[in-house]
Amino acid sequence: MMPSAASGLLSRIWRRLRGTRQSPSRVALAVAIGLFIGCLPLYGLHFLLCSLICVPLGLDLLLCYLVANISNPLLAPFLVTLEVELGSLVTTGQHAAFTLARAKQTGILGFVWQAGVGSVFVGSGLAAIGAAVAYAVASRIKPVESDALAADRDDELDAALLRTIARYRDAPIADRIYVAAKLRSDPLTRLLAGLPGDFGRVLDVGAGRGQFGLFLSELGRSTEVRGFDSDPRKIAVAQVAAAAAAHFEVQVALEFAARDVDTLLLADVLHYLPLAEQDELLRRAALCVKRGRILIRELDAEPVGRSAVTRVLEWLAMISGYNRGGAGRHYRPASELVAQLTRTGFSCEVQGASQGTPFGNVLIIATRA
Repeated sequence: MMPSAASGLLSRIWRRLRGTRQSPSRVALAVAIGLFIGCLPLYGLHFLLCSLICVPLGLDLLLCYLVANISNPLLAPFLVTLEVELGSLVTTGQHAAFTLARAKQTGILGFVWQAGVGSVFVGSGLAAIGAAVAYAVASRIKPVESDALAADRDDELDAALLRTIARYRDAPIADRIYVAAKLRSDPLTRLLAGLPGDFGRVLDVGAGRGQFGLFLSELGRSTEVRGFDSDPRKIAVAQVAAAAAAHFEVQVALEFAARDVDTLLLADVLHYLPLAEQDELLRRAALCVKRGRILIRELDAEPVGRSAVTRVLEWLAMISGYNRGGAGRHYRPASELVAQLTRTGFSCEVQGASQGTPFGNVLIIATRA
């Protein structure tokens, strides 16, 4: 598993434990449940009970179990004494006099019964008090809402990713594995999802198997997705996965007809073309995007270390025939691409696109107002 994929999995597990869609009322509910369970004389089962309630409801399991530890060795003797006393009053109408004679009369099971009955009343009282305090505190902490929104966004991204992968269930197994691994481990997935605004009409140039175009469709932020690639086999896989959600066709990059789009995606395409053809493709891309964005993911040839790693892996892919074996590799600094896009009326932002990988890729976001 790639480091980024492992960290993503751990992040999802952590968010699951901390709950989803948190709000002051949900924080208060988690505290109330934890205090009530912590008062029950079911020692050793408190975490299981907290999990059975919090995980299905999306409540903060860690917070719930933390307050359930009210029955710790320091407080448990006082808690049990109070519970037995209340239980005795409820069941017998008498105080629980802790004497040897009373103990013989009541028996161990009698005290357990009284503690169980009393724990319901003690737990309910502490739950009400704890919930009120937790609600007041959570209402004053602004990050609770922002954390909830971030968690919701991540949940939506993960759901869109799973829906995209599911589209390839009828593809050959090698393609299924490739698409799933690519979407889960490639930093471009989260970079695209994190871009502001809608993508509108999307044109995916050099779409390959179409996974990124379909991912944008599954995010629900595009109105149309079209794409093309020169590899007929990959396009066949893409079109079957797309069904009616997008349209993919076989076409050479420099032969596509100009069409008005809002987002033009060039992911790992330019370096397969000679420099003159790269410039021509960028010129055609600029004609297509009269208002919107061109998104280019490419190797930045300037950073020597990371660039060298990427070049070696691309070379291995070429000699193995795994990916465009007959094409050359023509890398250039990202600053050159930015300069050309700027001359055609775009403002550019460059983001690192290699998080969790040894590569030297960048994402160029060229926007025309």
